[in-house]
Amino acid sequence: MANFQAPVGTRTARTCGWRAIFLPQLNRQSLSVYGSEIAVEKECIRQLQSGVWVIHPFSSLRSYYIMCMVAITFLNLIGIPMEIAFLDGYSGVGWEGFNVFSDTLFLIDVALNFRMGIISEDSEVAILDIKKIRVIYLKSWFIPDVIAAFPIGYILLIAELQSHSDTSASGSKASRMVRILMFVRIISLVRLLRVSRLVRFFNEVSNANLEYVQLFFRILSLFMMMFLLCHWNGCIQYFVPMLEEFPSDCWNATVGEKYSFGVFRALSHMIQIAYGSNESPTSEVELWVVMTSMLSGALMYTVLVANAAAIITNVDQAAKAYKNKEFYRDVKKIALCVCVIQEILTVMCSSLLNNVPMFQNRDVNFLNTVLLQFQHEVFQEDDVIFHRNAPGDRMFFIEHGQVRVETDSFPQELADGDYFGGQSCLMTKGRRLATVRALTTCQLFSLSSDRFQMVLQGFPDIRRDLEKFAKQDNADMIHF
Repeated sequence: MANFQAPVGTRTARTCGWRAIFLPQLNRQSLSVYGSEIAVEKECIRQLQSGVWVIHPFSSLRSYYIMCMVAITFLNLIGIPMEIAFLDGYSGVGWEGFNVFSDTLFLIDVALNFRMGIISEDSEVAILDIKKIRVIYLKSWFIPDVIAAFPIGYILLIAELQSHSDTSASGSKASRMVRILMFVRIISLVRLLRVSRLVRFFNEVSNANLEYVQLFFRILSLFMMMFLLCHWNGCIQYFVPMLEEFPSDCWNATVGEKYSFGVFRALSHMIQIAYGSNESPTSEVELWVVMTSMLSGALMYTVLVANAAAIITNVDQAAKAYKNKEFYRDVKKIALCVCVIQEILTVMCSSLLNNVPMFQNRDVNFLNTVLLQFQHEVFQEDDVIFHRNAPGDRMFFIEHGQVRVETDSFPQELADGDYFGGQSCLMTKGRRLATVRALTTCQLFSLSSDRFQMVLQGFPDIRRDLEKFAKQDNADMIHF
């Protein structure tokens, strides 16, 4: 077996001081993507060698930053419609300060996105190149983010300070300032585009390879979107009549009562029940409000059913992993010439064979023939790959993942590029000396003894050499 160094985990992070917050952390998500601690360590080294300041998608800094942005975004999406509809321009110093703070934070977010690593479409490689990050961001979310980050809070703060200084001005000037403030507040609705931040976050998390995380965030995102839709609709129920300058005795109540009744009317329309909505619209504007509410309710119901079906369909991750097994089998079933299949397998597996002493410095034709006998296998976390004392009929090569070898003397962990199962088992089919268990989702290649013996029939010289190798390899006992 190739020399194996114990997993170093966060050794690189510890030696980098404060820079460690930009590096990928060793957690369930990074292990799920990269397969092993060794692979995570290599990703840390790759980022350090790039020599540029980039926040890795799996870094602790990005995790905390995303949580902060989600909280701020959700507060914005709740508070902005309420401020415009119910507070009548008297939001107070606290809310104005929060608006300025959130606007500043979203402007910083736009700048940071040019230094934020991106997970590629196959969720296996993090894009850390500054030029590629810039191109991808400019072509995707840059324009919506810039619009959503437009500093309306600064404009409102300056305008209100100006209006307070002009309290002694003429009536026409004061009314003009009020109209300007109302216009700016309506324009501030563009900040609702910040909902894209929530959508991106939940899409990213739902693509993670962790079943319970996917399920939790899909359900959470579904309920959050339903809540926001009901909340916005309730605010509209009050805001539109307010623009029509409803009579002074209409909606005469506290902000809490106004909001509660607005949401009640919105839900009556959205779920299309007669209770609470038995009054016909009295104007064309109110008619359109009611129709919009009903359509949004139909949309909400459709989204609910679609997401529920998707959750039920994708809940069985074991079935999804089983489908991944079919890739290798399909490659062998495709009507391609042998040379093309050999090239594919050489790219995928040749480095795995080169790590095994018995296959080193062998004839290329022999190695290519051996590669054609490889079988692809997938094991879930905590699966037992084989038990101690089981027949040793196969040798395994780790393409992606991490396993634990459980022995009485020296348990150890193996990762990408390692092999186990014993070299001599291909020649003698001995008994297993250890139990091997998958620590993460593992993608392995196996070579059975029967298939290997078939290959050796065409290479008698190599057979004799390997038989001598098997007799002399007393140290093979450690390869289980």
